[in-house]
Amino acid sequence: MIRINLLPEGLESAPTRINPAVPLSVSAIIPISLLLVFHLFVLMPKRRNLERDVKILQEELKRYEPIIAQVEALEKAKMQLTQRKSVIQQLENERLRYPQFFDDFVKLIPNNVWLTNLVTTLAQGASGLSVNMDVMALDNYAIADLVSNLESSQIFTEVDLGPIAGSPNTNGGMTMSFRVTTNYKKTETPADAPKKS
Repeated sequence: MIRINLLPEGLESAPTRINPAVPLSVSAIIPISLLLVFHLFVLMPKRRNLERDVKILQEELKRYEPIIAQVEALEKAKMQLTQRKSVIQQLENERLRYPQFFDDFVKLIPNNVWLTNLVTTLAQGASGLSVNMDVMALDNYAIADLVSNLESSQIFTEVDLGPIAGSPNTNGGMTMSFRVTTNYKKTETPADAPKKS
């Protein structure tokens, strides 16, 4: 076979080779273009929809802000009213404590006894009263009756009789002064306290 070269010398045809950058760039361009299409036609509309939803929700929130402020103000007012109610209930529960105490106490005082001083303090837990009284009596029987009446009642406990001091009175007799401490607690069951003796 005869070979004829029509090309000038030095320009011999080289074997055709494909540049490796071409297939790599094509293989990279195809996924990038697919991602770009996916981004443009799927993600971008979703983003626009989400941005629109955010704007709608922000507008709704602005519409509800006055209502929320009003609800918070009502909650604050409710809390203040609840506190006032509890104070009123506490006062209501305590308003009859002293009238009941004196009603119960007067029934137990004998005729020959009178008080010169009476001090009450709320006991621990505010369920009763601690009572300190300075008392005067005309005889020992009146003192015994007072202590006996207090001890036998169901509403006075821990009766403690202090020292008794005697002093002459204008009638030629003796007046005795002493101190009594006790605790008062009104029970739910009616107390059968003895009457004045």
